[in-house]
Amino acid sequence: MDDVRLSLIENIELHQLMIAVRTDTADEAYKAAAACIDAGVKFVEITFSVPDADSVIRDLSADNRVTVGAGTVLNLNDACKALKAGASYLVSPNCDEEIIQFAKKEGLISIPGACTPTEIYMAHKAGGDIVKIFPFVQLGGLGFLKEIRGPLPFIRYMLAGGVNLDNIHDYMSARVSCILVGSSIIKRELVKMGDWKAISDHAARFVRKIAEFKK
Repeated sequence: MDDVRLSLIENIELHQLMIAVRTDTADEAYKAAAACIDAGVKFVEITFSVPDADSVIRDLSADNRVTVGAGTVLNLNDACKALKAGASYLVSPNCDEEIIQFAKKEGLISIPGACTPTEIYMAHKAGGDIVKIFPFVQLGGLGFLKEIRGPLPFIRYMLAGGVNLDNIHDYMSARVSCILVGSSIIKRELVKMGDWKAISDHAARFVRKIAEFKK
């Protein structure tokens, strides 16, 4: 692994919090992401379910306070758009070896999704830098992670789903590479109201909780 990609993984593991932004419009996605960045969030993924997601990634990539990635990357066309827009990492709900190899070739971090022991190992074997366990809660949550780590302790894990302010310390105790948070921060009702300050305040609470845990 080259030094740049290794440094990015180490930075992800240092901060541990990544926000997934999934909204109905590009403008909402940009404003929601900007609110999280203002709160101190260092990693934001814009999902390709957002219209013109690549334009949002491009605009956010100009902000040196954040490292921006692309989420819900399901095909090479979107992977290419994400690369050209300035994404540093590609996140998928599934394991697609073509996308993993594309990320490696282009110097991006690959974060494929998986849910069974076979899928998790295959995602790692294919070259996934971090494997996203998805859907985490439905699979058994932290109990599932403990069981999986028995035979597969060498894999870097991202936990996707179910985290909130009440259980964030339990997630942190699992010592995973990253925790992906979406609707617990980017609340749909707040987006529709355009209450970006409330979203920023909520994101800041997560940032503080993680900082408290690391003390």
